[in-house]
Amino acid sequence: MGRKKNSLQHELIMRVLPAIQNNKTGRSYKKHLKSFARWAKEQGYKRPEDITREVIQEYEVHLEADPKQYSAATIHSYLTPVCKAAGVNMSLIRKPRRTAGTITKGRDYDAGGQPLSQNEKGRKEESDPRYARLMALQKAVGIRRAELGRLTGSDLIRRGNGWYVVVERGKGGKRQEQLILPKDVESVRSIFDGVGADQKVFSEAEMKNHINLHGARAAHGKECYQYYLSLITTRPGAADRLRAALLRRWEKGHERLLESNPEAWERQRNRFISDLDDRPYLIRGENLEKARALGLPDTYNRLALMAVSVFHLSHWRLDVTITNYLIG
Repeated sequence: MGRKKNSLQHELIMRVLPAIQNNKTGRSYKKHLKSFARWAKEQGYKRPEDITREVIQEYEVHLEADPKQYSAATIHSYLTPVCKAAGVNMSLIRKPRRTAGTITKGRDYDAGGQPLSQNEKGRKEESDPRYARLMALQKAVGIRRAELGRLTGSDLIRRGNGWYVVVERGKGGKRQEQLILPKDVESVRSIFDGVGADQKVFSEAEMKNHINLHGARAAHGKECYQYYLSLITTRPGAADRLRAALLRRWEKGHERLLESNPEAWERQRNRFISDLDDRPYLIRGENLEKARALGLPDTYNRLALMAVSVFHLSHWRLDVTITNYLIG
C-alpha cells in the first residue's frame, strides 16, 4: 500500500516553519495556516499548487466579510504565512491598509480620540516601586515584553563609544542591538550592575504585571526621534556621521546576502542609501488625518526616522515607525 500524501495543511506548514526561529512566531504561523487550510478544503482547494494569488485573494475577501470584523492588522497577520507558504508576494493581495487609525495596541485613544477601555491596574503598577527597574529600562530601551523577560546580565555591551542592550531573539528570531541614548547610559548600567552573566535581569515577579509596555516602547520611539532631529539640525557633520553609522549597520546585517548574491546586495544597498537623503518624509491618508486631529507634524526628517527604525526599533521601515510609534 502506497504512502498517503501529506495534507494541504501539513505541506503549507512545512514550507514555512523550518525557517522560523522564534517559537511565538512559529506558533502564530501554524495557527493561521491551519485556519486557511480548513477554509481551502471547504472551497475544494486540496493541493499546494492550487493556492494561487487568486485563491489567497478569495481568502482575504472571506476574512473581511467575517462577522468578527477583523482589523486590518489582524487580516495582514492571517495572510502573511499563507503568502509565504504559497510563494506569493504579499503586496499583490488587495487588503485593508494598516494605518495609525486602525491600530489600538498600546494606545489610550482610538482614531476618533475617544478613550479606549482603561487599564487601571497597569497604570498603577507603572509607579509601583516593585516595577521601578523594569519601567526604567523599558523607557530607556523600548523592547517587547518577551524580550525584556529573556535579558541576562551579559546582554549589555559596549562597542566603540556606544552602549547597547542585546536582544538575542527579537522579532522573527533575529539578533538585535538596541542603542542606548547617551542620557540613559548610566541608568541602564546601574540596572545591569551585579547581575550575573547567565542570570535574568528581571525576576518572574517583576515580569508578572499589567503594565502597558508597548505604550512605553512608542513613547521611547518618539523621544529617540526628537533626539536625532536635534542632533541633525544643531551639530555640524552629525548627519553625515549618522548616515555612515546606519550604512555600517546595514552592511553588517546583510553579509550573507553579499556572499550569496552580490548584485542583489548592491541593489538593496543603493536603495537603503537613497532613504538616507535629505528629502522630507510626508505622511498621507489616514495617518495624515490622525496627525492633524492630534496636532502632530505631517512632515518628518527622513534620516532621523531611519535612525529610530534601525537603532531603536529594529525593523528598518519608516512607514512602520510612523504608523505604530509616532502617530497617536
